[in-house]
Amino acid sequence: MPNDNPTIRAIYNPIAGRRDLSAFLAKLSQELEIWDYNFEITPTTGPGDATRLAKDAPETTHAVMAVGGDGTCRDVATGLLGRSTPMIVVPAGNENILAKYIKAKATIDALVATIVEGTVTSYDVGTLNSSPFLLMAGVGFDAEAVKRVTESRTGHVSYLTYAKPLLQTFWQHRFPNLRVTVDGKTVFDGHGLAFVGVMPRYAIGLHLLANAKHNDGLLDVCVMPCNSKRQLIGLSVAALLGRHVRRKNVVYCKGSNVRIESSDDNVPCQFDGDVAGALPIECGIMPQALRLMFPPID
Repeated sequence: MPNDNPTIRAIYNPIAGRRDLSAFLAKLSQELEIWDYNFEITPTTGPGDATRLAKDAPETTHAVMAVGGDGTCRDVATGLLGRSTPMIVVPAGNENILAKYIKAKATIDALVATIVEGTVTSYDVGTLNSSPFLLMAGVGFDAEAVKRVTESRTGHVSYLTYAKPLLQTFWQHRFPNLRVTVDGKTVFDGHGLAFVGVMPRYAIGLHLLANAKHNDGLLDVCVMPCNSKRQLIGLSVAALLGRHVRRKNVVYCKGSNVRIESSDDNVPCQFDGDVAGALPIECGIMPQALRLMFPPID
């Protein structure tokens, strides 16, 4: 007889974060059997796999789990854009920014509760040169640090993996000249750092895009003038205290289309903690393009 139980497809990045979660997923599979769910564990083996596996999930799939870091979540979401199948976040990276934002946890009880009692919510998706992102794009110092980490990575990463690349970036970074245009209006032209995104939270708990909402159909933009290590330290302290938006000459606004370009060569960009090429970039917004399953409210 055919098995009519609802199916959960888990797309699993084996090298995400600091540890292997295959044993954890096997235990989750056993628990979900008790709840009469079919559980498919589908590991990725290379770039593009997560998006393909999500796109290939049948329309009848109850939900697709993104098991990995923020990059894995982005790749899975790309395969689910415009579909009714929701995504469940299983934090298995280092920062897990999206998971922290929606309060998702990688425990058996929390995931079962999300599947059984969770709420499906529409979520805006940003684009960078037509490639989707879920959190934010960065240009300048943080993008260069991400590029250095990516170039030195060989497998699982920890916070220590970031230490040397961050120090190298701090001492060697040359703050690029940026021209930022929002909905056809130039809002900044000078040396600095720029962030564009759909949610407030960034790494280490920073809320760089403090007023961002995940379903308002707009991109938030924050540009910080900076041309020295001293200014960078000052901006970092202000950001840690949540006061960066109030600093003199910092630009904060919202819009539907953002273009960032530079007269300098090879200015790196990142999105969701992954390398995203170099300037120029065009950022747009796909309102409520993703269905995301939030954990139940405690």
